[in-house]
Amino acid sequence: MNGLYDVMKRANSLTAGMTLELDMTRARIEPDALEELQACSKSRHLPARVDPLQSDYRLSILAPDSAAPLAAMATQAA
Repeated sequence: MNGLYDVMKRANSLTAGMTLELDMTRARIEPDALEELQACSKSRHLPARVDPLQSDYRLSILAPDSAAPLAAMATQAA
């Protein structure tokens, strides 16, 4: 997630005032990570550990149809 947050911070600095849209519809994502991204979208802030200044971020998260844990997906694939 930290790498994604770094990209989001950089994009936000280049596109001030624009909404960043994260298309996660085809991603494998843990439910906790998706909840964290959705909380960032709702609060318009990244976690304080990532952005201590709490800059304003306009985020739109396109969630996957199913946010099943990766372990469960791996088990199903086997």
